[in-house]
Amino acid sequence: MPLDWPLDDMVKFSMPRCNPLLCPIYSLAAAITLSFACDAQEATKMLQQTQIKGLLVVQLDDGGYAGTASQMNATAVKKESGFEIGFNQSVGDLMIKATAEVDKFLRVRHAGKIPTKLRIEFSFADKYSPKDGPSAAVVCALMADSIISGKKIDPGFAATGDMTATGAVQPVGGVASKIKGAIRKNCTHVGIPDANKGSITDAYLLQGIKPLYQIQVFSLKNFDQASDLAALDRPESVQKALDEFTLVQKALKKNNKYIYNGKVRAKLRTIVKLTPNHLSAKLLLLHSIKKAPKKLSLVGSLTGVDQAGEKLLSMLRDGSFMKPGNLGDDVLTDLVYELSRLRPMLDKRTTGYADAFLDVANFFKRHRGRNRINAQLERELNTKARAIGIERKKLLNDPDIREELMAD
Repeated sequence: MPLDWPLDDMVKFSMPRCNPLLCPIYSLAAAITLSFACDAQEATKMLQQTQIKGLLVVQLDDGGYAGTASQMNATAVKKESGFEIGFNQSVGDLMIKATAEVDKFLRVRHAGKIPTKLRIEFSFADKYSPKDGPSAAVVCALMADSIISGKKIDPGFAATGDMTATGAVQPVGGVASKIKGAIRKNCTHVGIPDANKGSITDAYLLQGIKPLYQIQVFSLKNFDQASDLAALDRPESVQKALDEFTLVQKALKKNNKYIYNGKVRAKLRTIVKLTPNHLSAKLLLLHSIKKAPKKLSLVGSLTGVDQAGEKLLSMLRDGSFMKPGNLGDDVLTDLVYELSRLRPMLDKRTTGYADAFLDVANFFKRHRGRNRINAQLERELNTKARAIGIERKKLLNDPDIREELMAD
C-alpha cells in the first residue's frame, strides 16, 4: 500500500539555494606566508595559501540530509597580468555566479590596493562529486580577503552563506545539518545568514537547549561581521564574548540546569550586550527567564512532523503493520506523544498535516490487539494514509508557502 508522497520533497523545497552535495561551511586550518611580486610593502602582508576543513551537506539513501566533512584550499598563483579569483576544477553555474559577486566585493573592499599579476584559486579535496550552490560565497570571500590582507583566520571558525557584491550575507539551505557537521568537527563557533536564524530557534524547540551550548552560533548580516568572527586577531568585544560563552558551555555540559543559575544568566546578558548577534547566548538567556520563542518556523514545523511520523510511514510503506501484534507497537505511543508535544508550536498552516498522522495513529489505537485487519478496515486505513500525502501536497502547492520555503 504505497503512499503517494516522496519523503524528500519537503527537503528539496526547503533547500533550493544549494546543491545538497555542496553547501559547504569551512574553517581555516593553516596559512603560509607569501613572498609575491606585487607591491613590496603589500607583499609582506599577503598569504600564499589557506587550507580549509569544510562541512557540506550530502543526501542520504532515505532522502534525508546529513552534514559531513571535506576540505577546501585557496592558493595564490602568479599570472602575467591582472587579478582574478576562481575554482581550479569544474563547478556549477550557481557557484560561478556566487564567486563573481565575491570578486566584485574584493575589488571594492581593496580598491587601490588590489594585487596585480595574481589569481586566487579555490579547490575541493573531493574533485569528483558535483559542486554547485552559492553557500561557499562568504567563506571564499573570507579566504581571498585573508590572502590579500594577511589576516589569519581562526581554525575553529566555520561559516556558511551566499553574499552580494556589497558584502550583504544572503540565506542558504541546509543550515541545521551544516551546524551538526560543524559540531562533529569540533568547530568552536559558526556564522550563519541572519535570514536563517529561525533554524536555531527550531533546533531549540525540537531538541531543547543542548544544541545551543554545543557550539557558539552567530547570525551574519554582512561580511564585516563574518570577518570579525573569523579573525585570529579579532575585536576585543568579540573575543570576550567567545571566552565568556566558553565558561557557560562548561557549566551547562556539566549540568544543564545551571542555565537558571544567577551567575550563568549574568554571563549570558554580558555576551548578548557585547555581541547582539550571538544567537546561542540570546536563546539561552530567553530560556533562562522563560521568555524563549514558542513557535516553530514553517520549515521547522514540517521537519518536526516528518520526523515524528517517520516510523509510522515506514510501517505503512513496507506493510509491516499487517504483521500480528504490530498494531499495538510503541511507534503509536511515540508518534502521539511527539505530535501532541509539537502541535502547540507548529506553524498553524501545518496542523492539518500533523492531524492526518494522528488520524492514522488513532485508527490503529481503535483496533489495537487485532492480529489482522479485514478488507473494509484496510480501505479505511488507505483513505487515512492517503490523507497524509494530500495534506502535504496541499502545503507544497500553495504559492505563498512555496515561496517561503524557497527563501529559507
